[in-house]
Amino acid sequence: MVSKPGASSATEHCDHSQLIMSSLCMNSELVFYINGKKMVETNADPEEMLLAYLRRKGTVISTGHWSINACLQPICSLHGAAVVTVEGIGSTKTKLHPVQERIAKAHGSQCGFCTPGMVMSMYTLLRNNPQPTLEDIRETLGGNLCRCTGYRPIIDGFKTFCDSAMSCQNGDGNGKCCMENCNSHNSESDVRQQKPYQFIQFPIHELRIIICRQKSISGELFSMDNVLPLDPTQDLIFPPELLIMGKKKAEQICFQGEKVRWISPANLKDLIKLKAEYPNAPLLVGNTTIGPKMNLKGTIHPLVIYGGSIPELRAIKWKNNGVTVGAGCSLSVLKDILLRGIEELGPEKSRVYQALVQTLQCLAGKQIRNMATVGGNILSANPKYDLSSILAAAECTLHIVSNDGAREVCLSEEFFTDFGKTALRPDEILLAIDIPHSRPWEFVSAFRQAQRREFAFSIVNAGMRVAFRHDSNVVENLDIFYGGVGPTLIVPETQSSGDPVGRPNVHQAALQQATGEAVYYDDIPSVKGELFVSMVTSTRAHAKIM
Repeated sequence: MVSKPGASSATEHCDHSQLIMSSLCMNSELVFYINGKKMVETNADPEEMLLAYLRRKGTVISTGHWSINACLQPICSLHGAAVVTVEGIGSTKTKLHPVQERIAKAHGSQCGFCTPGMVMSMYTLLRNNPQPTLEDIRETLGGNLCRCTGYRPIIDGFKTFCDSAMSCQNGDGNGKCCMENCNSHNSESDVRQQKPYQFIQFPIHELRIIICRQKSISGELFSMDNVLPLDPTQDLIFPPELLIMGKKKAEQICFQGEKVRWISPANLKDLIKLKAEYPNAPLLVGNTTIGPKMNLKGTIHPLVIYGGSIPELRAIKWKNNGVTVGAGCSLSVLKDILLRGIEELGPEKSRVYQALVQTLQCLAGKQIRNMATVGGNILSANPKYDLSSILAAAECTLHIVSNDGAREVCLSEEFFTDFGKTALRPDEILLAIDIPHSRPWEFVSAFRQAQRREFAFSIVNAGMRVAFRHDSNVVENLDIFYGGVGPTLIVPETQSSGDPVGRPNVHQAALQQATGEAVYYDDIPSVKGELFVSMVTSTRAHAKIM
């Protein structure tokens, strides 16, 4: 978890002369806190991620008030931040945090590999919302993978923090278990026929096991008696030193590693100047685009400009006809903004926002949405990313700045010139996006097809907007934007001769089927003594077939 008072738009390398010029910047001290302890790094490496840093310092890797992915968070972006890990909230040697206690008591930890991440995601939720709903918990844990325990006991333990009546996850939501709603596996007559004790014997590897089953089985899977109450006053506070640092006039910060130089500009004016001086240097905020390429493909950028500390990139301004969202706002922040708009504007004026929220709920996991930015999603120009098709259909406007001044561009198909490329010049910066309210008789919809509903890139996505003439069924305007598809089917030269895609090959059995010569097994005459095989279920487990 990280407390502090994105993605890139370009990936080309800087030339050697740029790297020499950047060496004029003095190496800065990196100052941040981990679990209340001040960390000062005089030679911070821009290539080092928080995950590697925590491991090097002997700390468990689960990382607030925003939960993040430690494997994608550069330590240089943490200047002035406070990091809290699972060891920092509680210990068996001192005192457990209620989240740690309840996941253990509810049998939510088996191999334990995912447990620290589960704990920190729930801890972050409670820091932001001490009385969450069950849906809040499910969304928060959406980016945490568990392969052995299963999510039922984890959610069972965490939902004890909810105000709503307790029930199993298949209950009616009013505190009643599914067994109380007559969904039990055993009917009442079956229960009456059972003996008080039933003994079953069966061999397993020459051992004879005796199972004793009582007539009345407790439906309680775990006990929450005498659990620690949630007490926000016991949580770590944000370090006062960092608060004082945040109030000082911002200065340019530089870190030089073995291969990469990192520059954090002091303000927007400084950022524009740096981008003009080093146009091919990537502008990094959330690191969800550049980070995976660095970690998995070994991509190196000699110079990186960090824009995460620029207030204008995170600014939000409501207007009479829409909302202006800074390009550096995270997808989680965008979703919260839009939900507020939906609540205040009503269904007719918020149809664009509803379509965006529908898609944002399916993008990645909570930790990625906390880091990935609106501007990064657009400027990555990746057809697998879903927002551009909806924003284009909604006729959104992009605010762009550079040394030459400011300009506005309508987000449309002309803005995306090729895969991973846009119409922005290398020295230009996407500052903000205007998202308009819906007009009367205007309808907007979003669609995506992926391998699963959540936490998967879309195979194809679409944003659609239709405007009708007032109080009629006459269409005055229709815009449909697709992502993930091309204008025509393209067959690569390296395609195998046996690959039928893009080749109108005739079905091999088509002629036989058309003439009745094709033979199907249902039409084969019966033969004497033939046998039939059918799958059946046994009424007893491990029974011998006699």
